[in-house]
Amino acid sequence: MEIKIACLQMASKPYDWDYNIETASNMIKDASESGADIALLPEAFIPGYSLTKDNFRYAEPLEGKTISELKKLAKKLNIYISGSFIEKKEKNFYNTMFFLGSEGLLGVYRKNYVYSIENKYWKRGKDVSIIDSEFGKIGLGICADMHYGKLWKQYASKVNLILICSAWPNIPDKVKFKFAKHENELCRNLPVKISNTLQVPVAYCNAAQTCKGKYPFVGSINCAGFSKIVDKGKIIKSIDSRVEDIIQATVKIHDKPPKIDPDEFKNWINYSFTEKIPKFIFEKLFRYYSHLSYKWNKGKFLKD
Repeated sequence: MEIKIACLQMASKPYDWDYNIETASNMIKDASESGADIALLPEAFIPGYSLTKDNFRYAEPLEGKTISELKKLAKKLNIYISGSFIEKKEKNFYNTMFFLGSEGLLGVYRKNYVYSIENKYWKRGKDVSIIDSEFGKIGLGICADMHYGKLWKQYASKVNLILICSAWPNIPDKVKFKFAKHENELCRNLPVKISNTLQVPVAYCNAAQTCKGKYPFVGSINCAGFSKIVDKGKIIKSIDSRVEDIIQATVKIHDKPPKIDPDEFKNWINYSFTEKIPKFIFEKLFRYYSHLSYKWNKGKFLKD
């Protein structure tokens, strides 16, 4: 089976719902008119990926206005739509990826590997998500999930297609850590690695906007762009910049998920010794501090 996938490399305006939903809707319509079966939006395209307490304020339930609008659009255009938003669920907040179509919401995935200071704003999900669709089984992932082979191991031999939404930052040249430069390379390389390892098509849609808030040691950040569609490790279509744009490509879906050796996921990313110290700081120490901040702040916004 062949399907056409569109990656909508969108430049959201942080916390401007009207602008973002209009821009996303117009890009989805353009993709549909070009024959796309699936339109993939970036990570947190609503409210627009940023690192401020407004993430709490602009969170929505699954039955909120964003998903409601996209359900209507999917039904009208007969297209599948995926991407992530900030979800308010019971007593917590999540970075939640959805997959919906003309028949409604088919499944969600809550970001498992919430990265570094992102832990100030949302809680980690616990499970992977495999969507049953007319195209076969679809696995979902979000941005920093790409770092962790043990997540992709859970999809091995179980899915026909992977969709990844992202707001991966472009770390500026002024940041001299070797670790930081490696992260910029991973943005480009990991979607290819995931596709090559799982032997299935991967659609990777990254954001293109300037974000509000600051990263430790980095300052203000821009999302990196470089969205791509990959099949068995071969790049079929890509955007080689951070401009707002749409790419589309047709990929072939296996009738059955290919069998994958579990050993393929060992030593997923090789970090040099000099990279391991800043990696530990970003992943462990900042996460611990950020988790305390999340617990402190979420109560206030749950009351609002």
